[in-house]
Amino acid sequence: MKKLFTIFIAIFLISCGEKEEKNTGDNRPSIIEAMSTPIYSSTSGTEVYTSDYLLDVNQLDSITYGKGILFNEDTRNYNEPLKIEMDSVAPYVSHVTLWTDGVRNDIPVFKSSSRMMTIVYTGNSKNVKLKGEFTNWSTVDLIEENGQLVYNATIPQGKFQYIFVENGKEEKLTGSEPQVISNGMGGFNRVIDNSRTAAPAQLAYGKILENGFTFTTTGALENIVVLYENQMISASQNGNSYTVELPEKDFTNRNSQTQLVRIYASDANGRTNDLLVPVQDGNVVQDPSQLARSDFHNQVLYFMMVDRFLDGDPSNTKPVPDPEILPKANYMGGDLAGVLAKIKDGYFEELGINTIWLSPITQNPEGAYGLWPEPRTKFSGYHGYWPISNTEIDYRFGNEQLFKEVIEEAHNRDMNVILDYVANHVHEEHPLYKEHPEWATNLYLEDGSLNTERWDDQRLTTWFDTFMPTLDFSKPEVVEKMTDSALYWVTNYELDGFRHDATKHVPEVYWRTLTKKVRSNTDRPIYQIGETYGSYDLIRSYVSTGMLDAQFDFNQYDAAVSAFAKADGDFSNLAETLYKGLEYYGHHHLMGNISGNQDRARFISYASGDVSFEEDAKKAGWTREIGMSDTTAFDRLGMLQAFNMTVPGVPVIYYGDEYGSIGANDPDNRKMMKFKDLSQRELNLKELVQELVELRRNSMSLLYGTTQILSDNNGMFVLERTYFGEKTTVYFNENAILLNVFTKSSNADLMDIKVLNALETDKKIQVKPRNFAIIQTKLKESTQE
Repeated sequence: MKKLFTIFIAIFLISCGEKEEKNTGDNRPSIIEAMSTPIYSSTSGTEVYTSDYLLDVNQLDSITYGKGILFNEDTRNYNEPLKIEMDSVAPYVSHVTLWTDGVRNDIPVFKSSSRMMTIVYTGNSKNVKLKGEFTNWSTVDLIEENGQLVYNATIPQGKFQYIFVENGKEEKLTGSEPQVISNGMGGFNRVIDNSRTAAPAQLAYGKILENGFTFTTTGALENIVVLYENQMISASQNGNSYTVELPEKDFTNRNSQTQLVRIYASDANGRTNDLLVPVQDGNVVQDPSQLARSDFHNQVLYFMMVDRFLDGDPSNTKPVPDPEILPKANYMGGDLAGVLAKIKDGYFEELGINTIWLSPITQNPEGAYGLWPEPRTKFSGYHGYWPISNTEIDYRFGNEQLFKEVIEEAHNRDMNVILDYVANHVHEEHPLYKEHPEWATNLYLEDGSLNTERWDDQRLTTWFDTFMPTLDFSKPEVVEKMTDSALYWVTNYELDGFRHDATKHVPEVYWRTLTKKVRSNTDRPIYQIGETYGSYDLIRSYVSTGMLDAQFDFNQYDAAVSAFAKADGDFSNLAETLYKGLEYYGHHHLMGNISGNQDRARFISYASGDVSFEEDAKKAGWTREIGMSDTTAFDRLGMLQAFNMTVPGVPVIYYGDEYGSIGANDPDNRKMMKFKDLSQRELNLKELVQELVELRRNSMSLLYGTTQILSDNNGMFVLERTYFGEKTTVYFNENAILLNVFTKSSNADLMDIKVLNALETDKKIQVKPRNFAIIQTKLKESTQE
C-alpha cells in the first residue's frame, strides 16, 4: 500500500514534539525532485500521499511536525494512513518534515480559513436546489430548518458565487437583488461573502546581500517557514526585518541551475503573501537573462491548433472526402512542416515566445462524426482530440522524423515544446477500445439515461459523445496502459512538457502514476499543465508535487473578459478573483493565464460587440459572418494581454490573439492563421504584444515580484509588482479621459524609468482613455547599497 497521511483539523489544543533544528549542517539537498507543494488542510481532513514527494517511499525514515500539529506515536506505521491534527489556535502556516537517511525534506502546511455558513432560500418554490462555486456547480439539495429551506456549507475565505435552481431551472436575477454579481454571460449570480475582517501582514523584498537577502513585514508574524529547495533554513529577525543567509548545498546532481527560496508566514489574521527568490551559485538572481527556458516561471506560451496554423507541405493536405462536412469543420492543411517553417523564419523569436504548445498530433479517424443541426454538418478530427492511436503521428500532420526536427529547431533557438495529450477518452475506432470495450465507462447510466456531456454529476465517467468512449481509470490496467502511452512522448522525443486535456474527468491515480513515471524516466524538467473547468478546490486538487504543475485559470479569464471586454467592466470582481487565485494557488503559481481558448468565442469579438454575451456563441459562428464593428476592441484586447503579462502565472497566447483574430465559438474561433495582409490595427496590436512579452521576460518584478492591487474602482485598476529594487506598476483606465498617473520627481536621476504604452511629457506620464500604461522604476546600482 502507498504511504499516505491524513490531516485533520482538531477543535482542541494539542501539543507537538517538533525536531527543532532548522539546519542540520548537512549539505545534502532534499531528495524531493520538484517544489514541495503546500498541504492545504481542510475541516473534514486531507489525504496526502508521501509518494507525491518521494519517488521511493521506502527511503522514508521518520516524519516530524511543526507548530500546532500532533503526531500520534501509536500510528507511526507508514504503510497506513497517519492521523495529523491541528490546534484550533495553531498558526496558519506550519510544516511537516520527511526524513530520509538524515536528510530533511520539508513540506509547508496551511491551516484552513473556511467556516460553516448558512444560505437561506426566501423564494416561493417548493422544488428548489442550489449550485455554486463551492459545490463545483453541481446541484445540491436544501434541507428544512426552523421552517426555512437552507443549505449549510463550509465556505473558504473569499466571495463565492451561487444560484438557486427552481423547478429544474436556474432562477433569473435582474441584478437589483442584494449580494449579486454579473456571471459574465449576460446574467447574474448570488454571492456569499467569507472575506477576512482584518488583513494579515504583508511581506516585501528588502535588500540583496552576498549569499543572501533581507525581507520585511508590515506586522508581527506568529510563524514563518523559509525553504531553500524544500529544506527549512533560518531567518534572523531585527524588528520587522528578516535576514536569510543561504547555506552551502551540493546541487550538482539537480536538473536545474536555478534553486528557489520560498517564504511562507502567518499572523493572527491568516496567511501572508509568500515570497519566491531564485538563486544561482548561492546568489540571488537579479538579471532575467540568467534564467533558462527550463525555469517554469520564465515561460511565455503560444498555443496553436496545428491544422489551422500553416500548411508547410501541401502533399499531406487531405480533407476528409465527405460532402456532409462543411469546410470550416474539415482539415485545412496546417501541419508540422508549417510549424517548423515559422520556427525557422523567426516568427516566435520575434514575438518573444519561449514555449510552443502544439494541439494533439496523434492519428485521428478518416471519417465524419458528430452533427450540427443548422447549417447541417458533420465534423472531421482536424483538431486532434479524437485519437485512434496514442503514439502514432497523424500522417496529415507529419511523421516522427519531422516532429523531432521541430523540437530540435525549437531547442536550438532556446524554446520549449509542449504537447497536448488526450488521456480521458479515445475514438471508437481506436484498437484499444475495439480489443477491450470493457475498459470504457458505461454509456448508459442505471436509470437508462445517456451518459454524455454530464460534466459535473458524472465527472469521471461521462462520454463527450457517443463515438468517444471515456476510459475507466478505476481499472489498474487502464492506468498502466495510458500512462505508458503518455510516457512514450517524453522518452522517445525531447519534449518539455504536456498540456493535459480534460484533466478533471481523469482521476488522481492516473496523474500520480504518470508523474512518477515521468520523473523516474527523464532527466529534465517536464512542465505539466491541465485543463479543468470548475471550482477553485477542484482545480487545485490536481496541482501538487506528485501530479500537475499547474492548470489554466479559467475563473480568472472569465473575470478578465468581463472587466476588459465590456464598457462597464467590473474591476472589483477582477481584483477579488485575482486575489482568490493567489490565495488558492500561491502568490507565485504557474497557472496558465490565457488570452483566448479554442472552446470560447474570441475575446476581440466580444469586445467589439459582434458576438453578444447573451447569445449562443457557437450558433452565432454558424449562422452569420462575424465582423469587426468597433475597432476600439483592439485596445481592449491589448488590455487583456497586458493583464496576462503582468500578473503572476504563465502567460498563454492563443494563436491569432497577437493581432486580433476574430470569431465566434468553435469552429469559428479556429480560422487559419494570418501571416500576411494584416491591417494597420492588427499590426499595431502585434507590435504591442511583442513589447509586452519583451517586458515580461526582462523584468524580475513580473516574474517573481510581490503583487498588490492599488485601485479597483472609479474606472481604474492599478496593479503593482515589486522585486527588491525593481517596481512595475500597471494602470488600466476604463474612463473616457486621459489620466495623470505619474509625476517625475527631482530624484528621478536615481532610478531608471521604463514606460510602455503611455503618453509621456517632461514631467508627467498619462494613461490614454480606455487603455493601459506600464511604468517600471528600478533603482540604479549605486543607490541599492
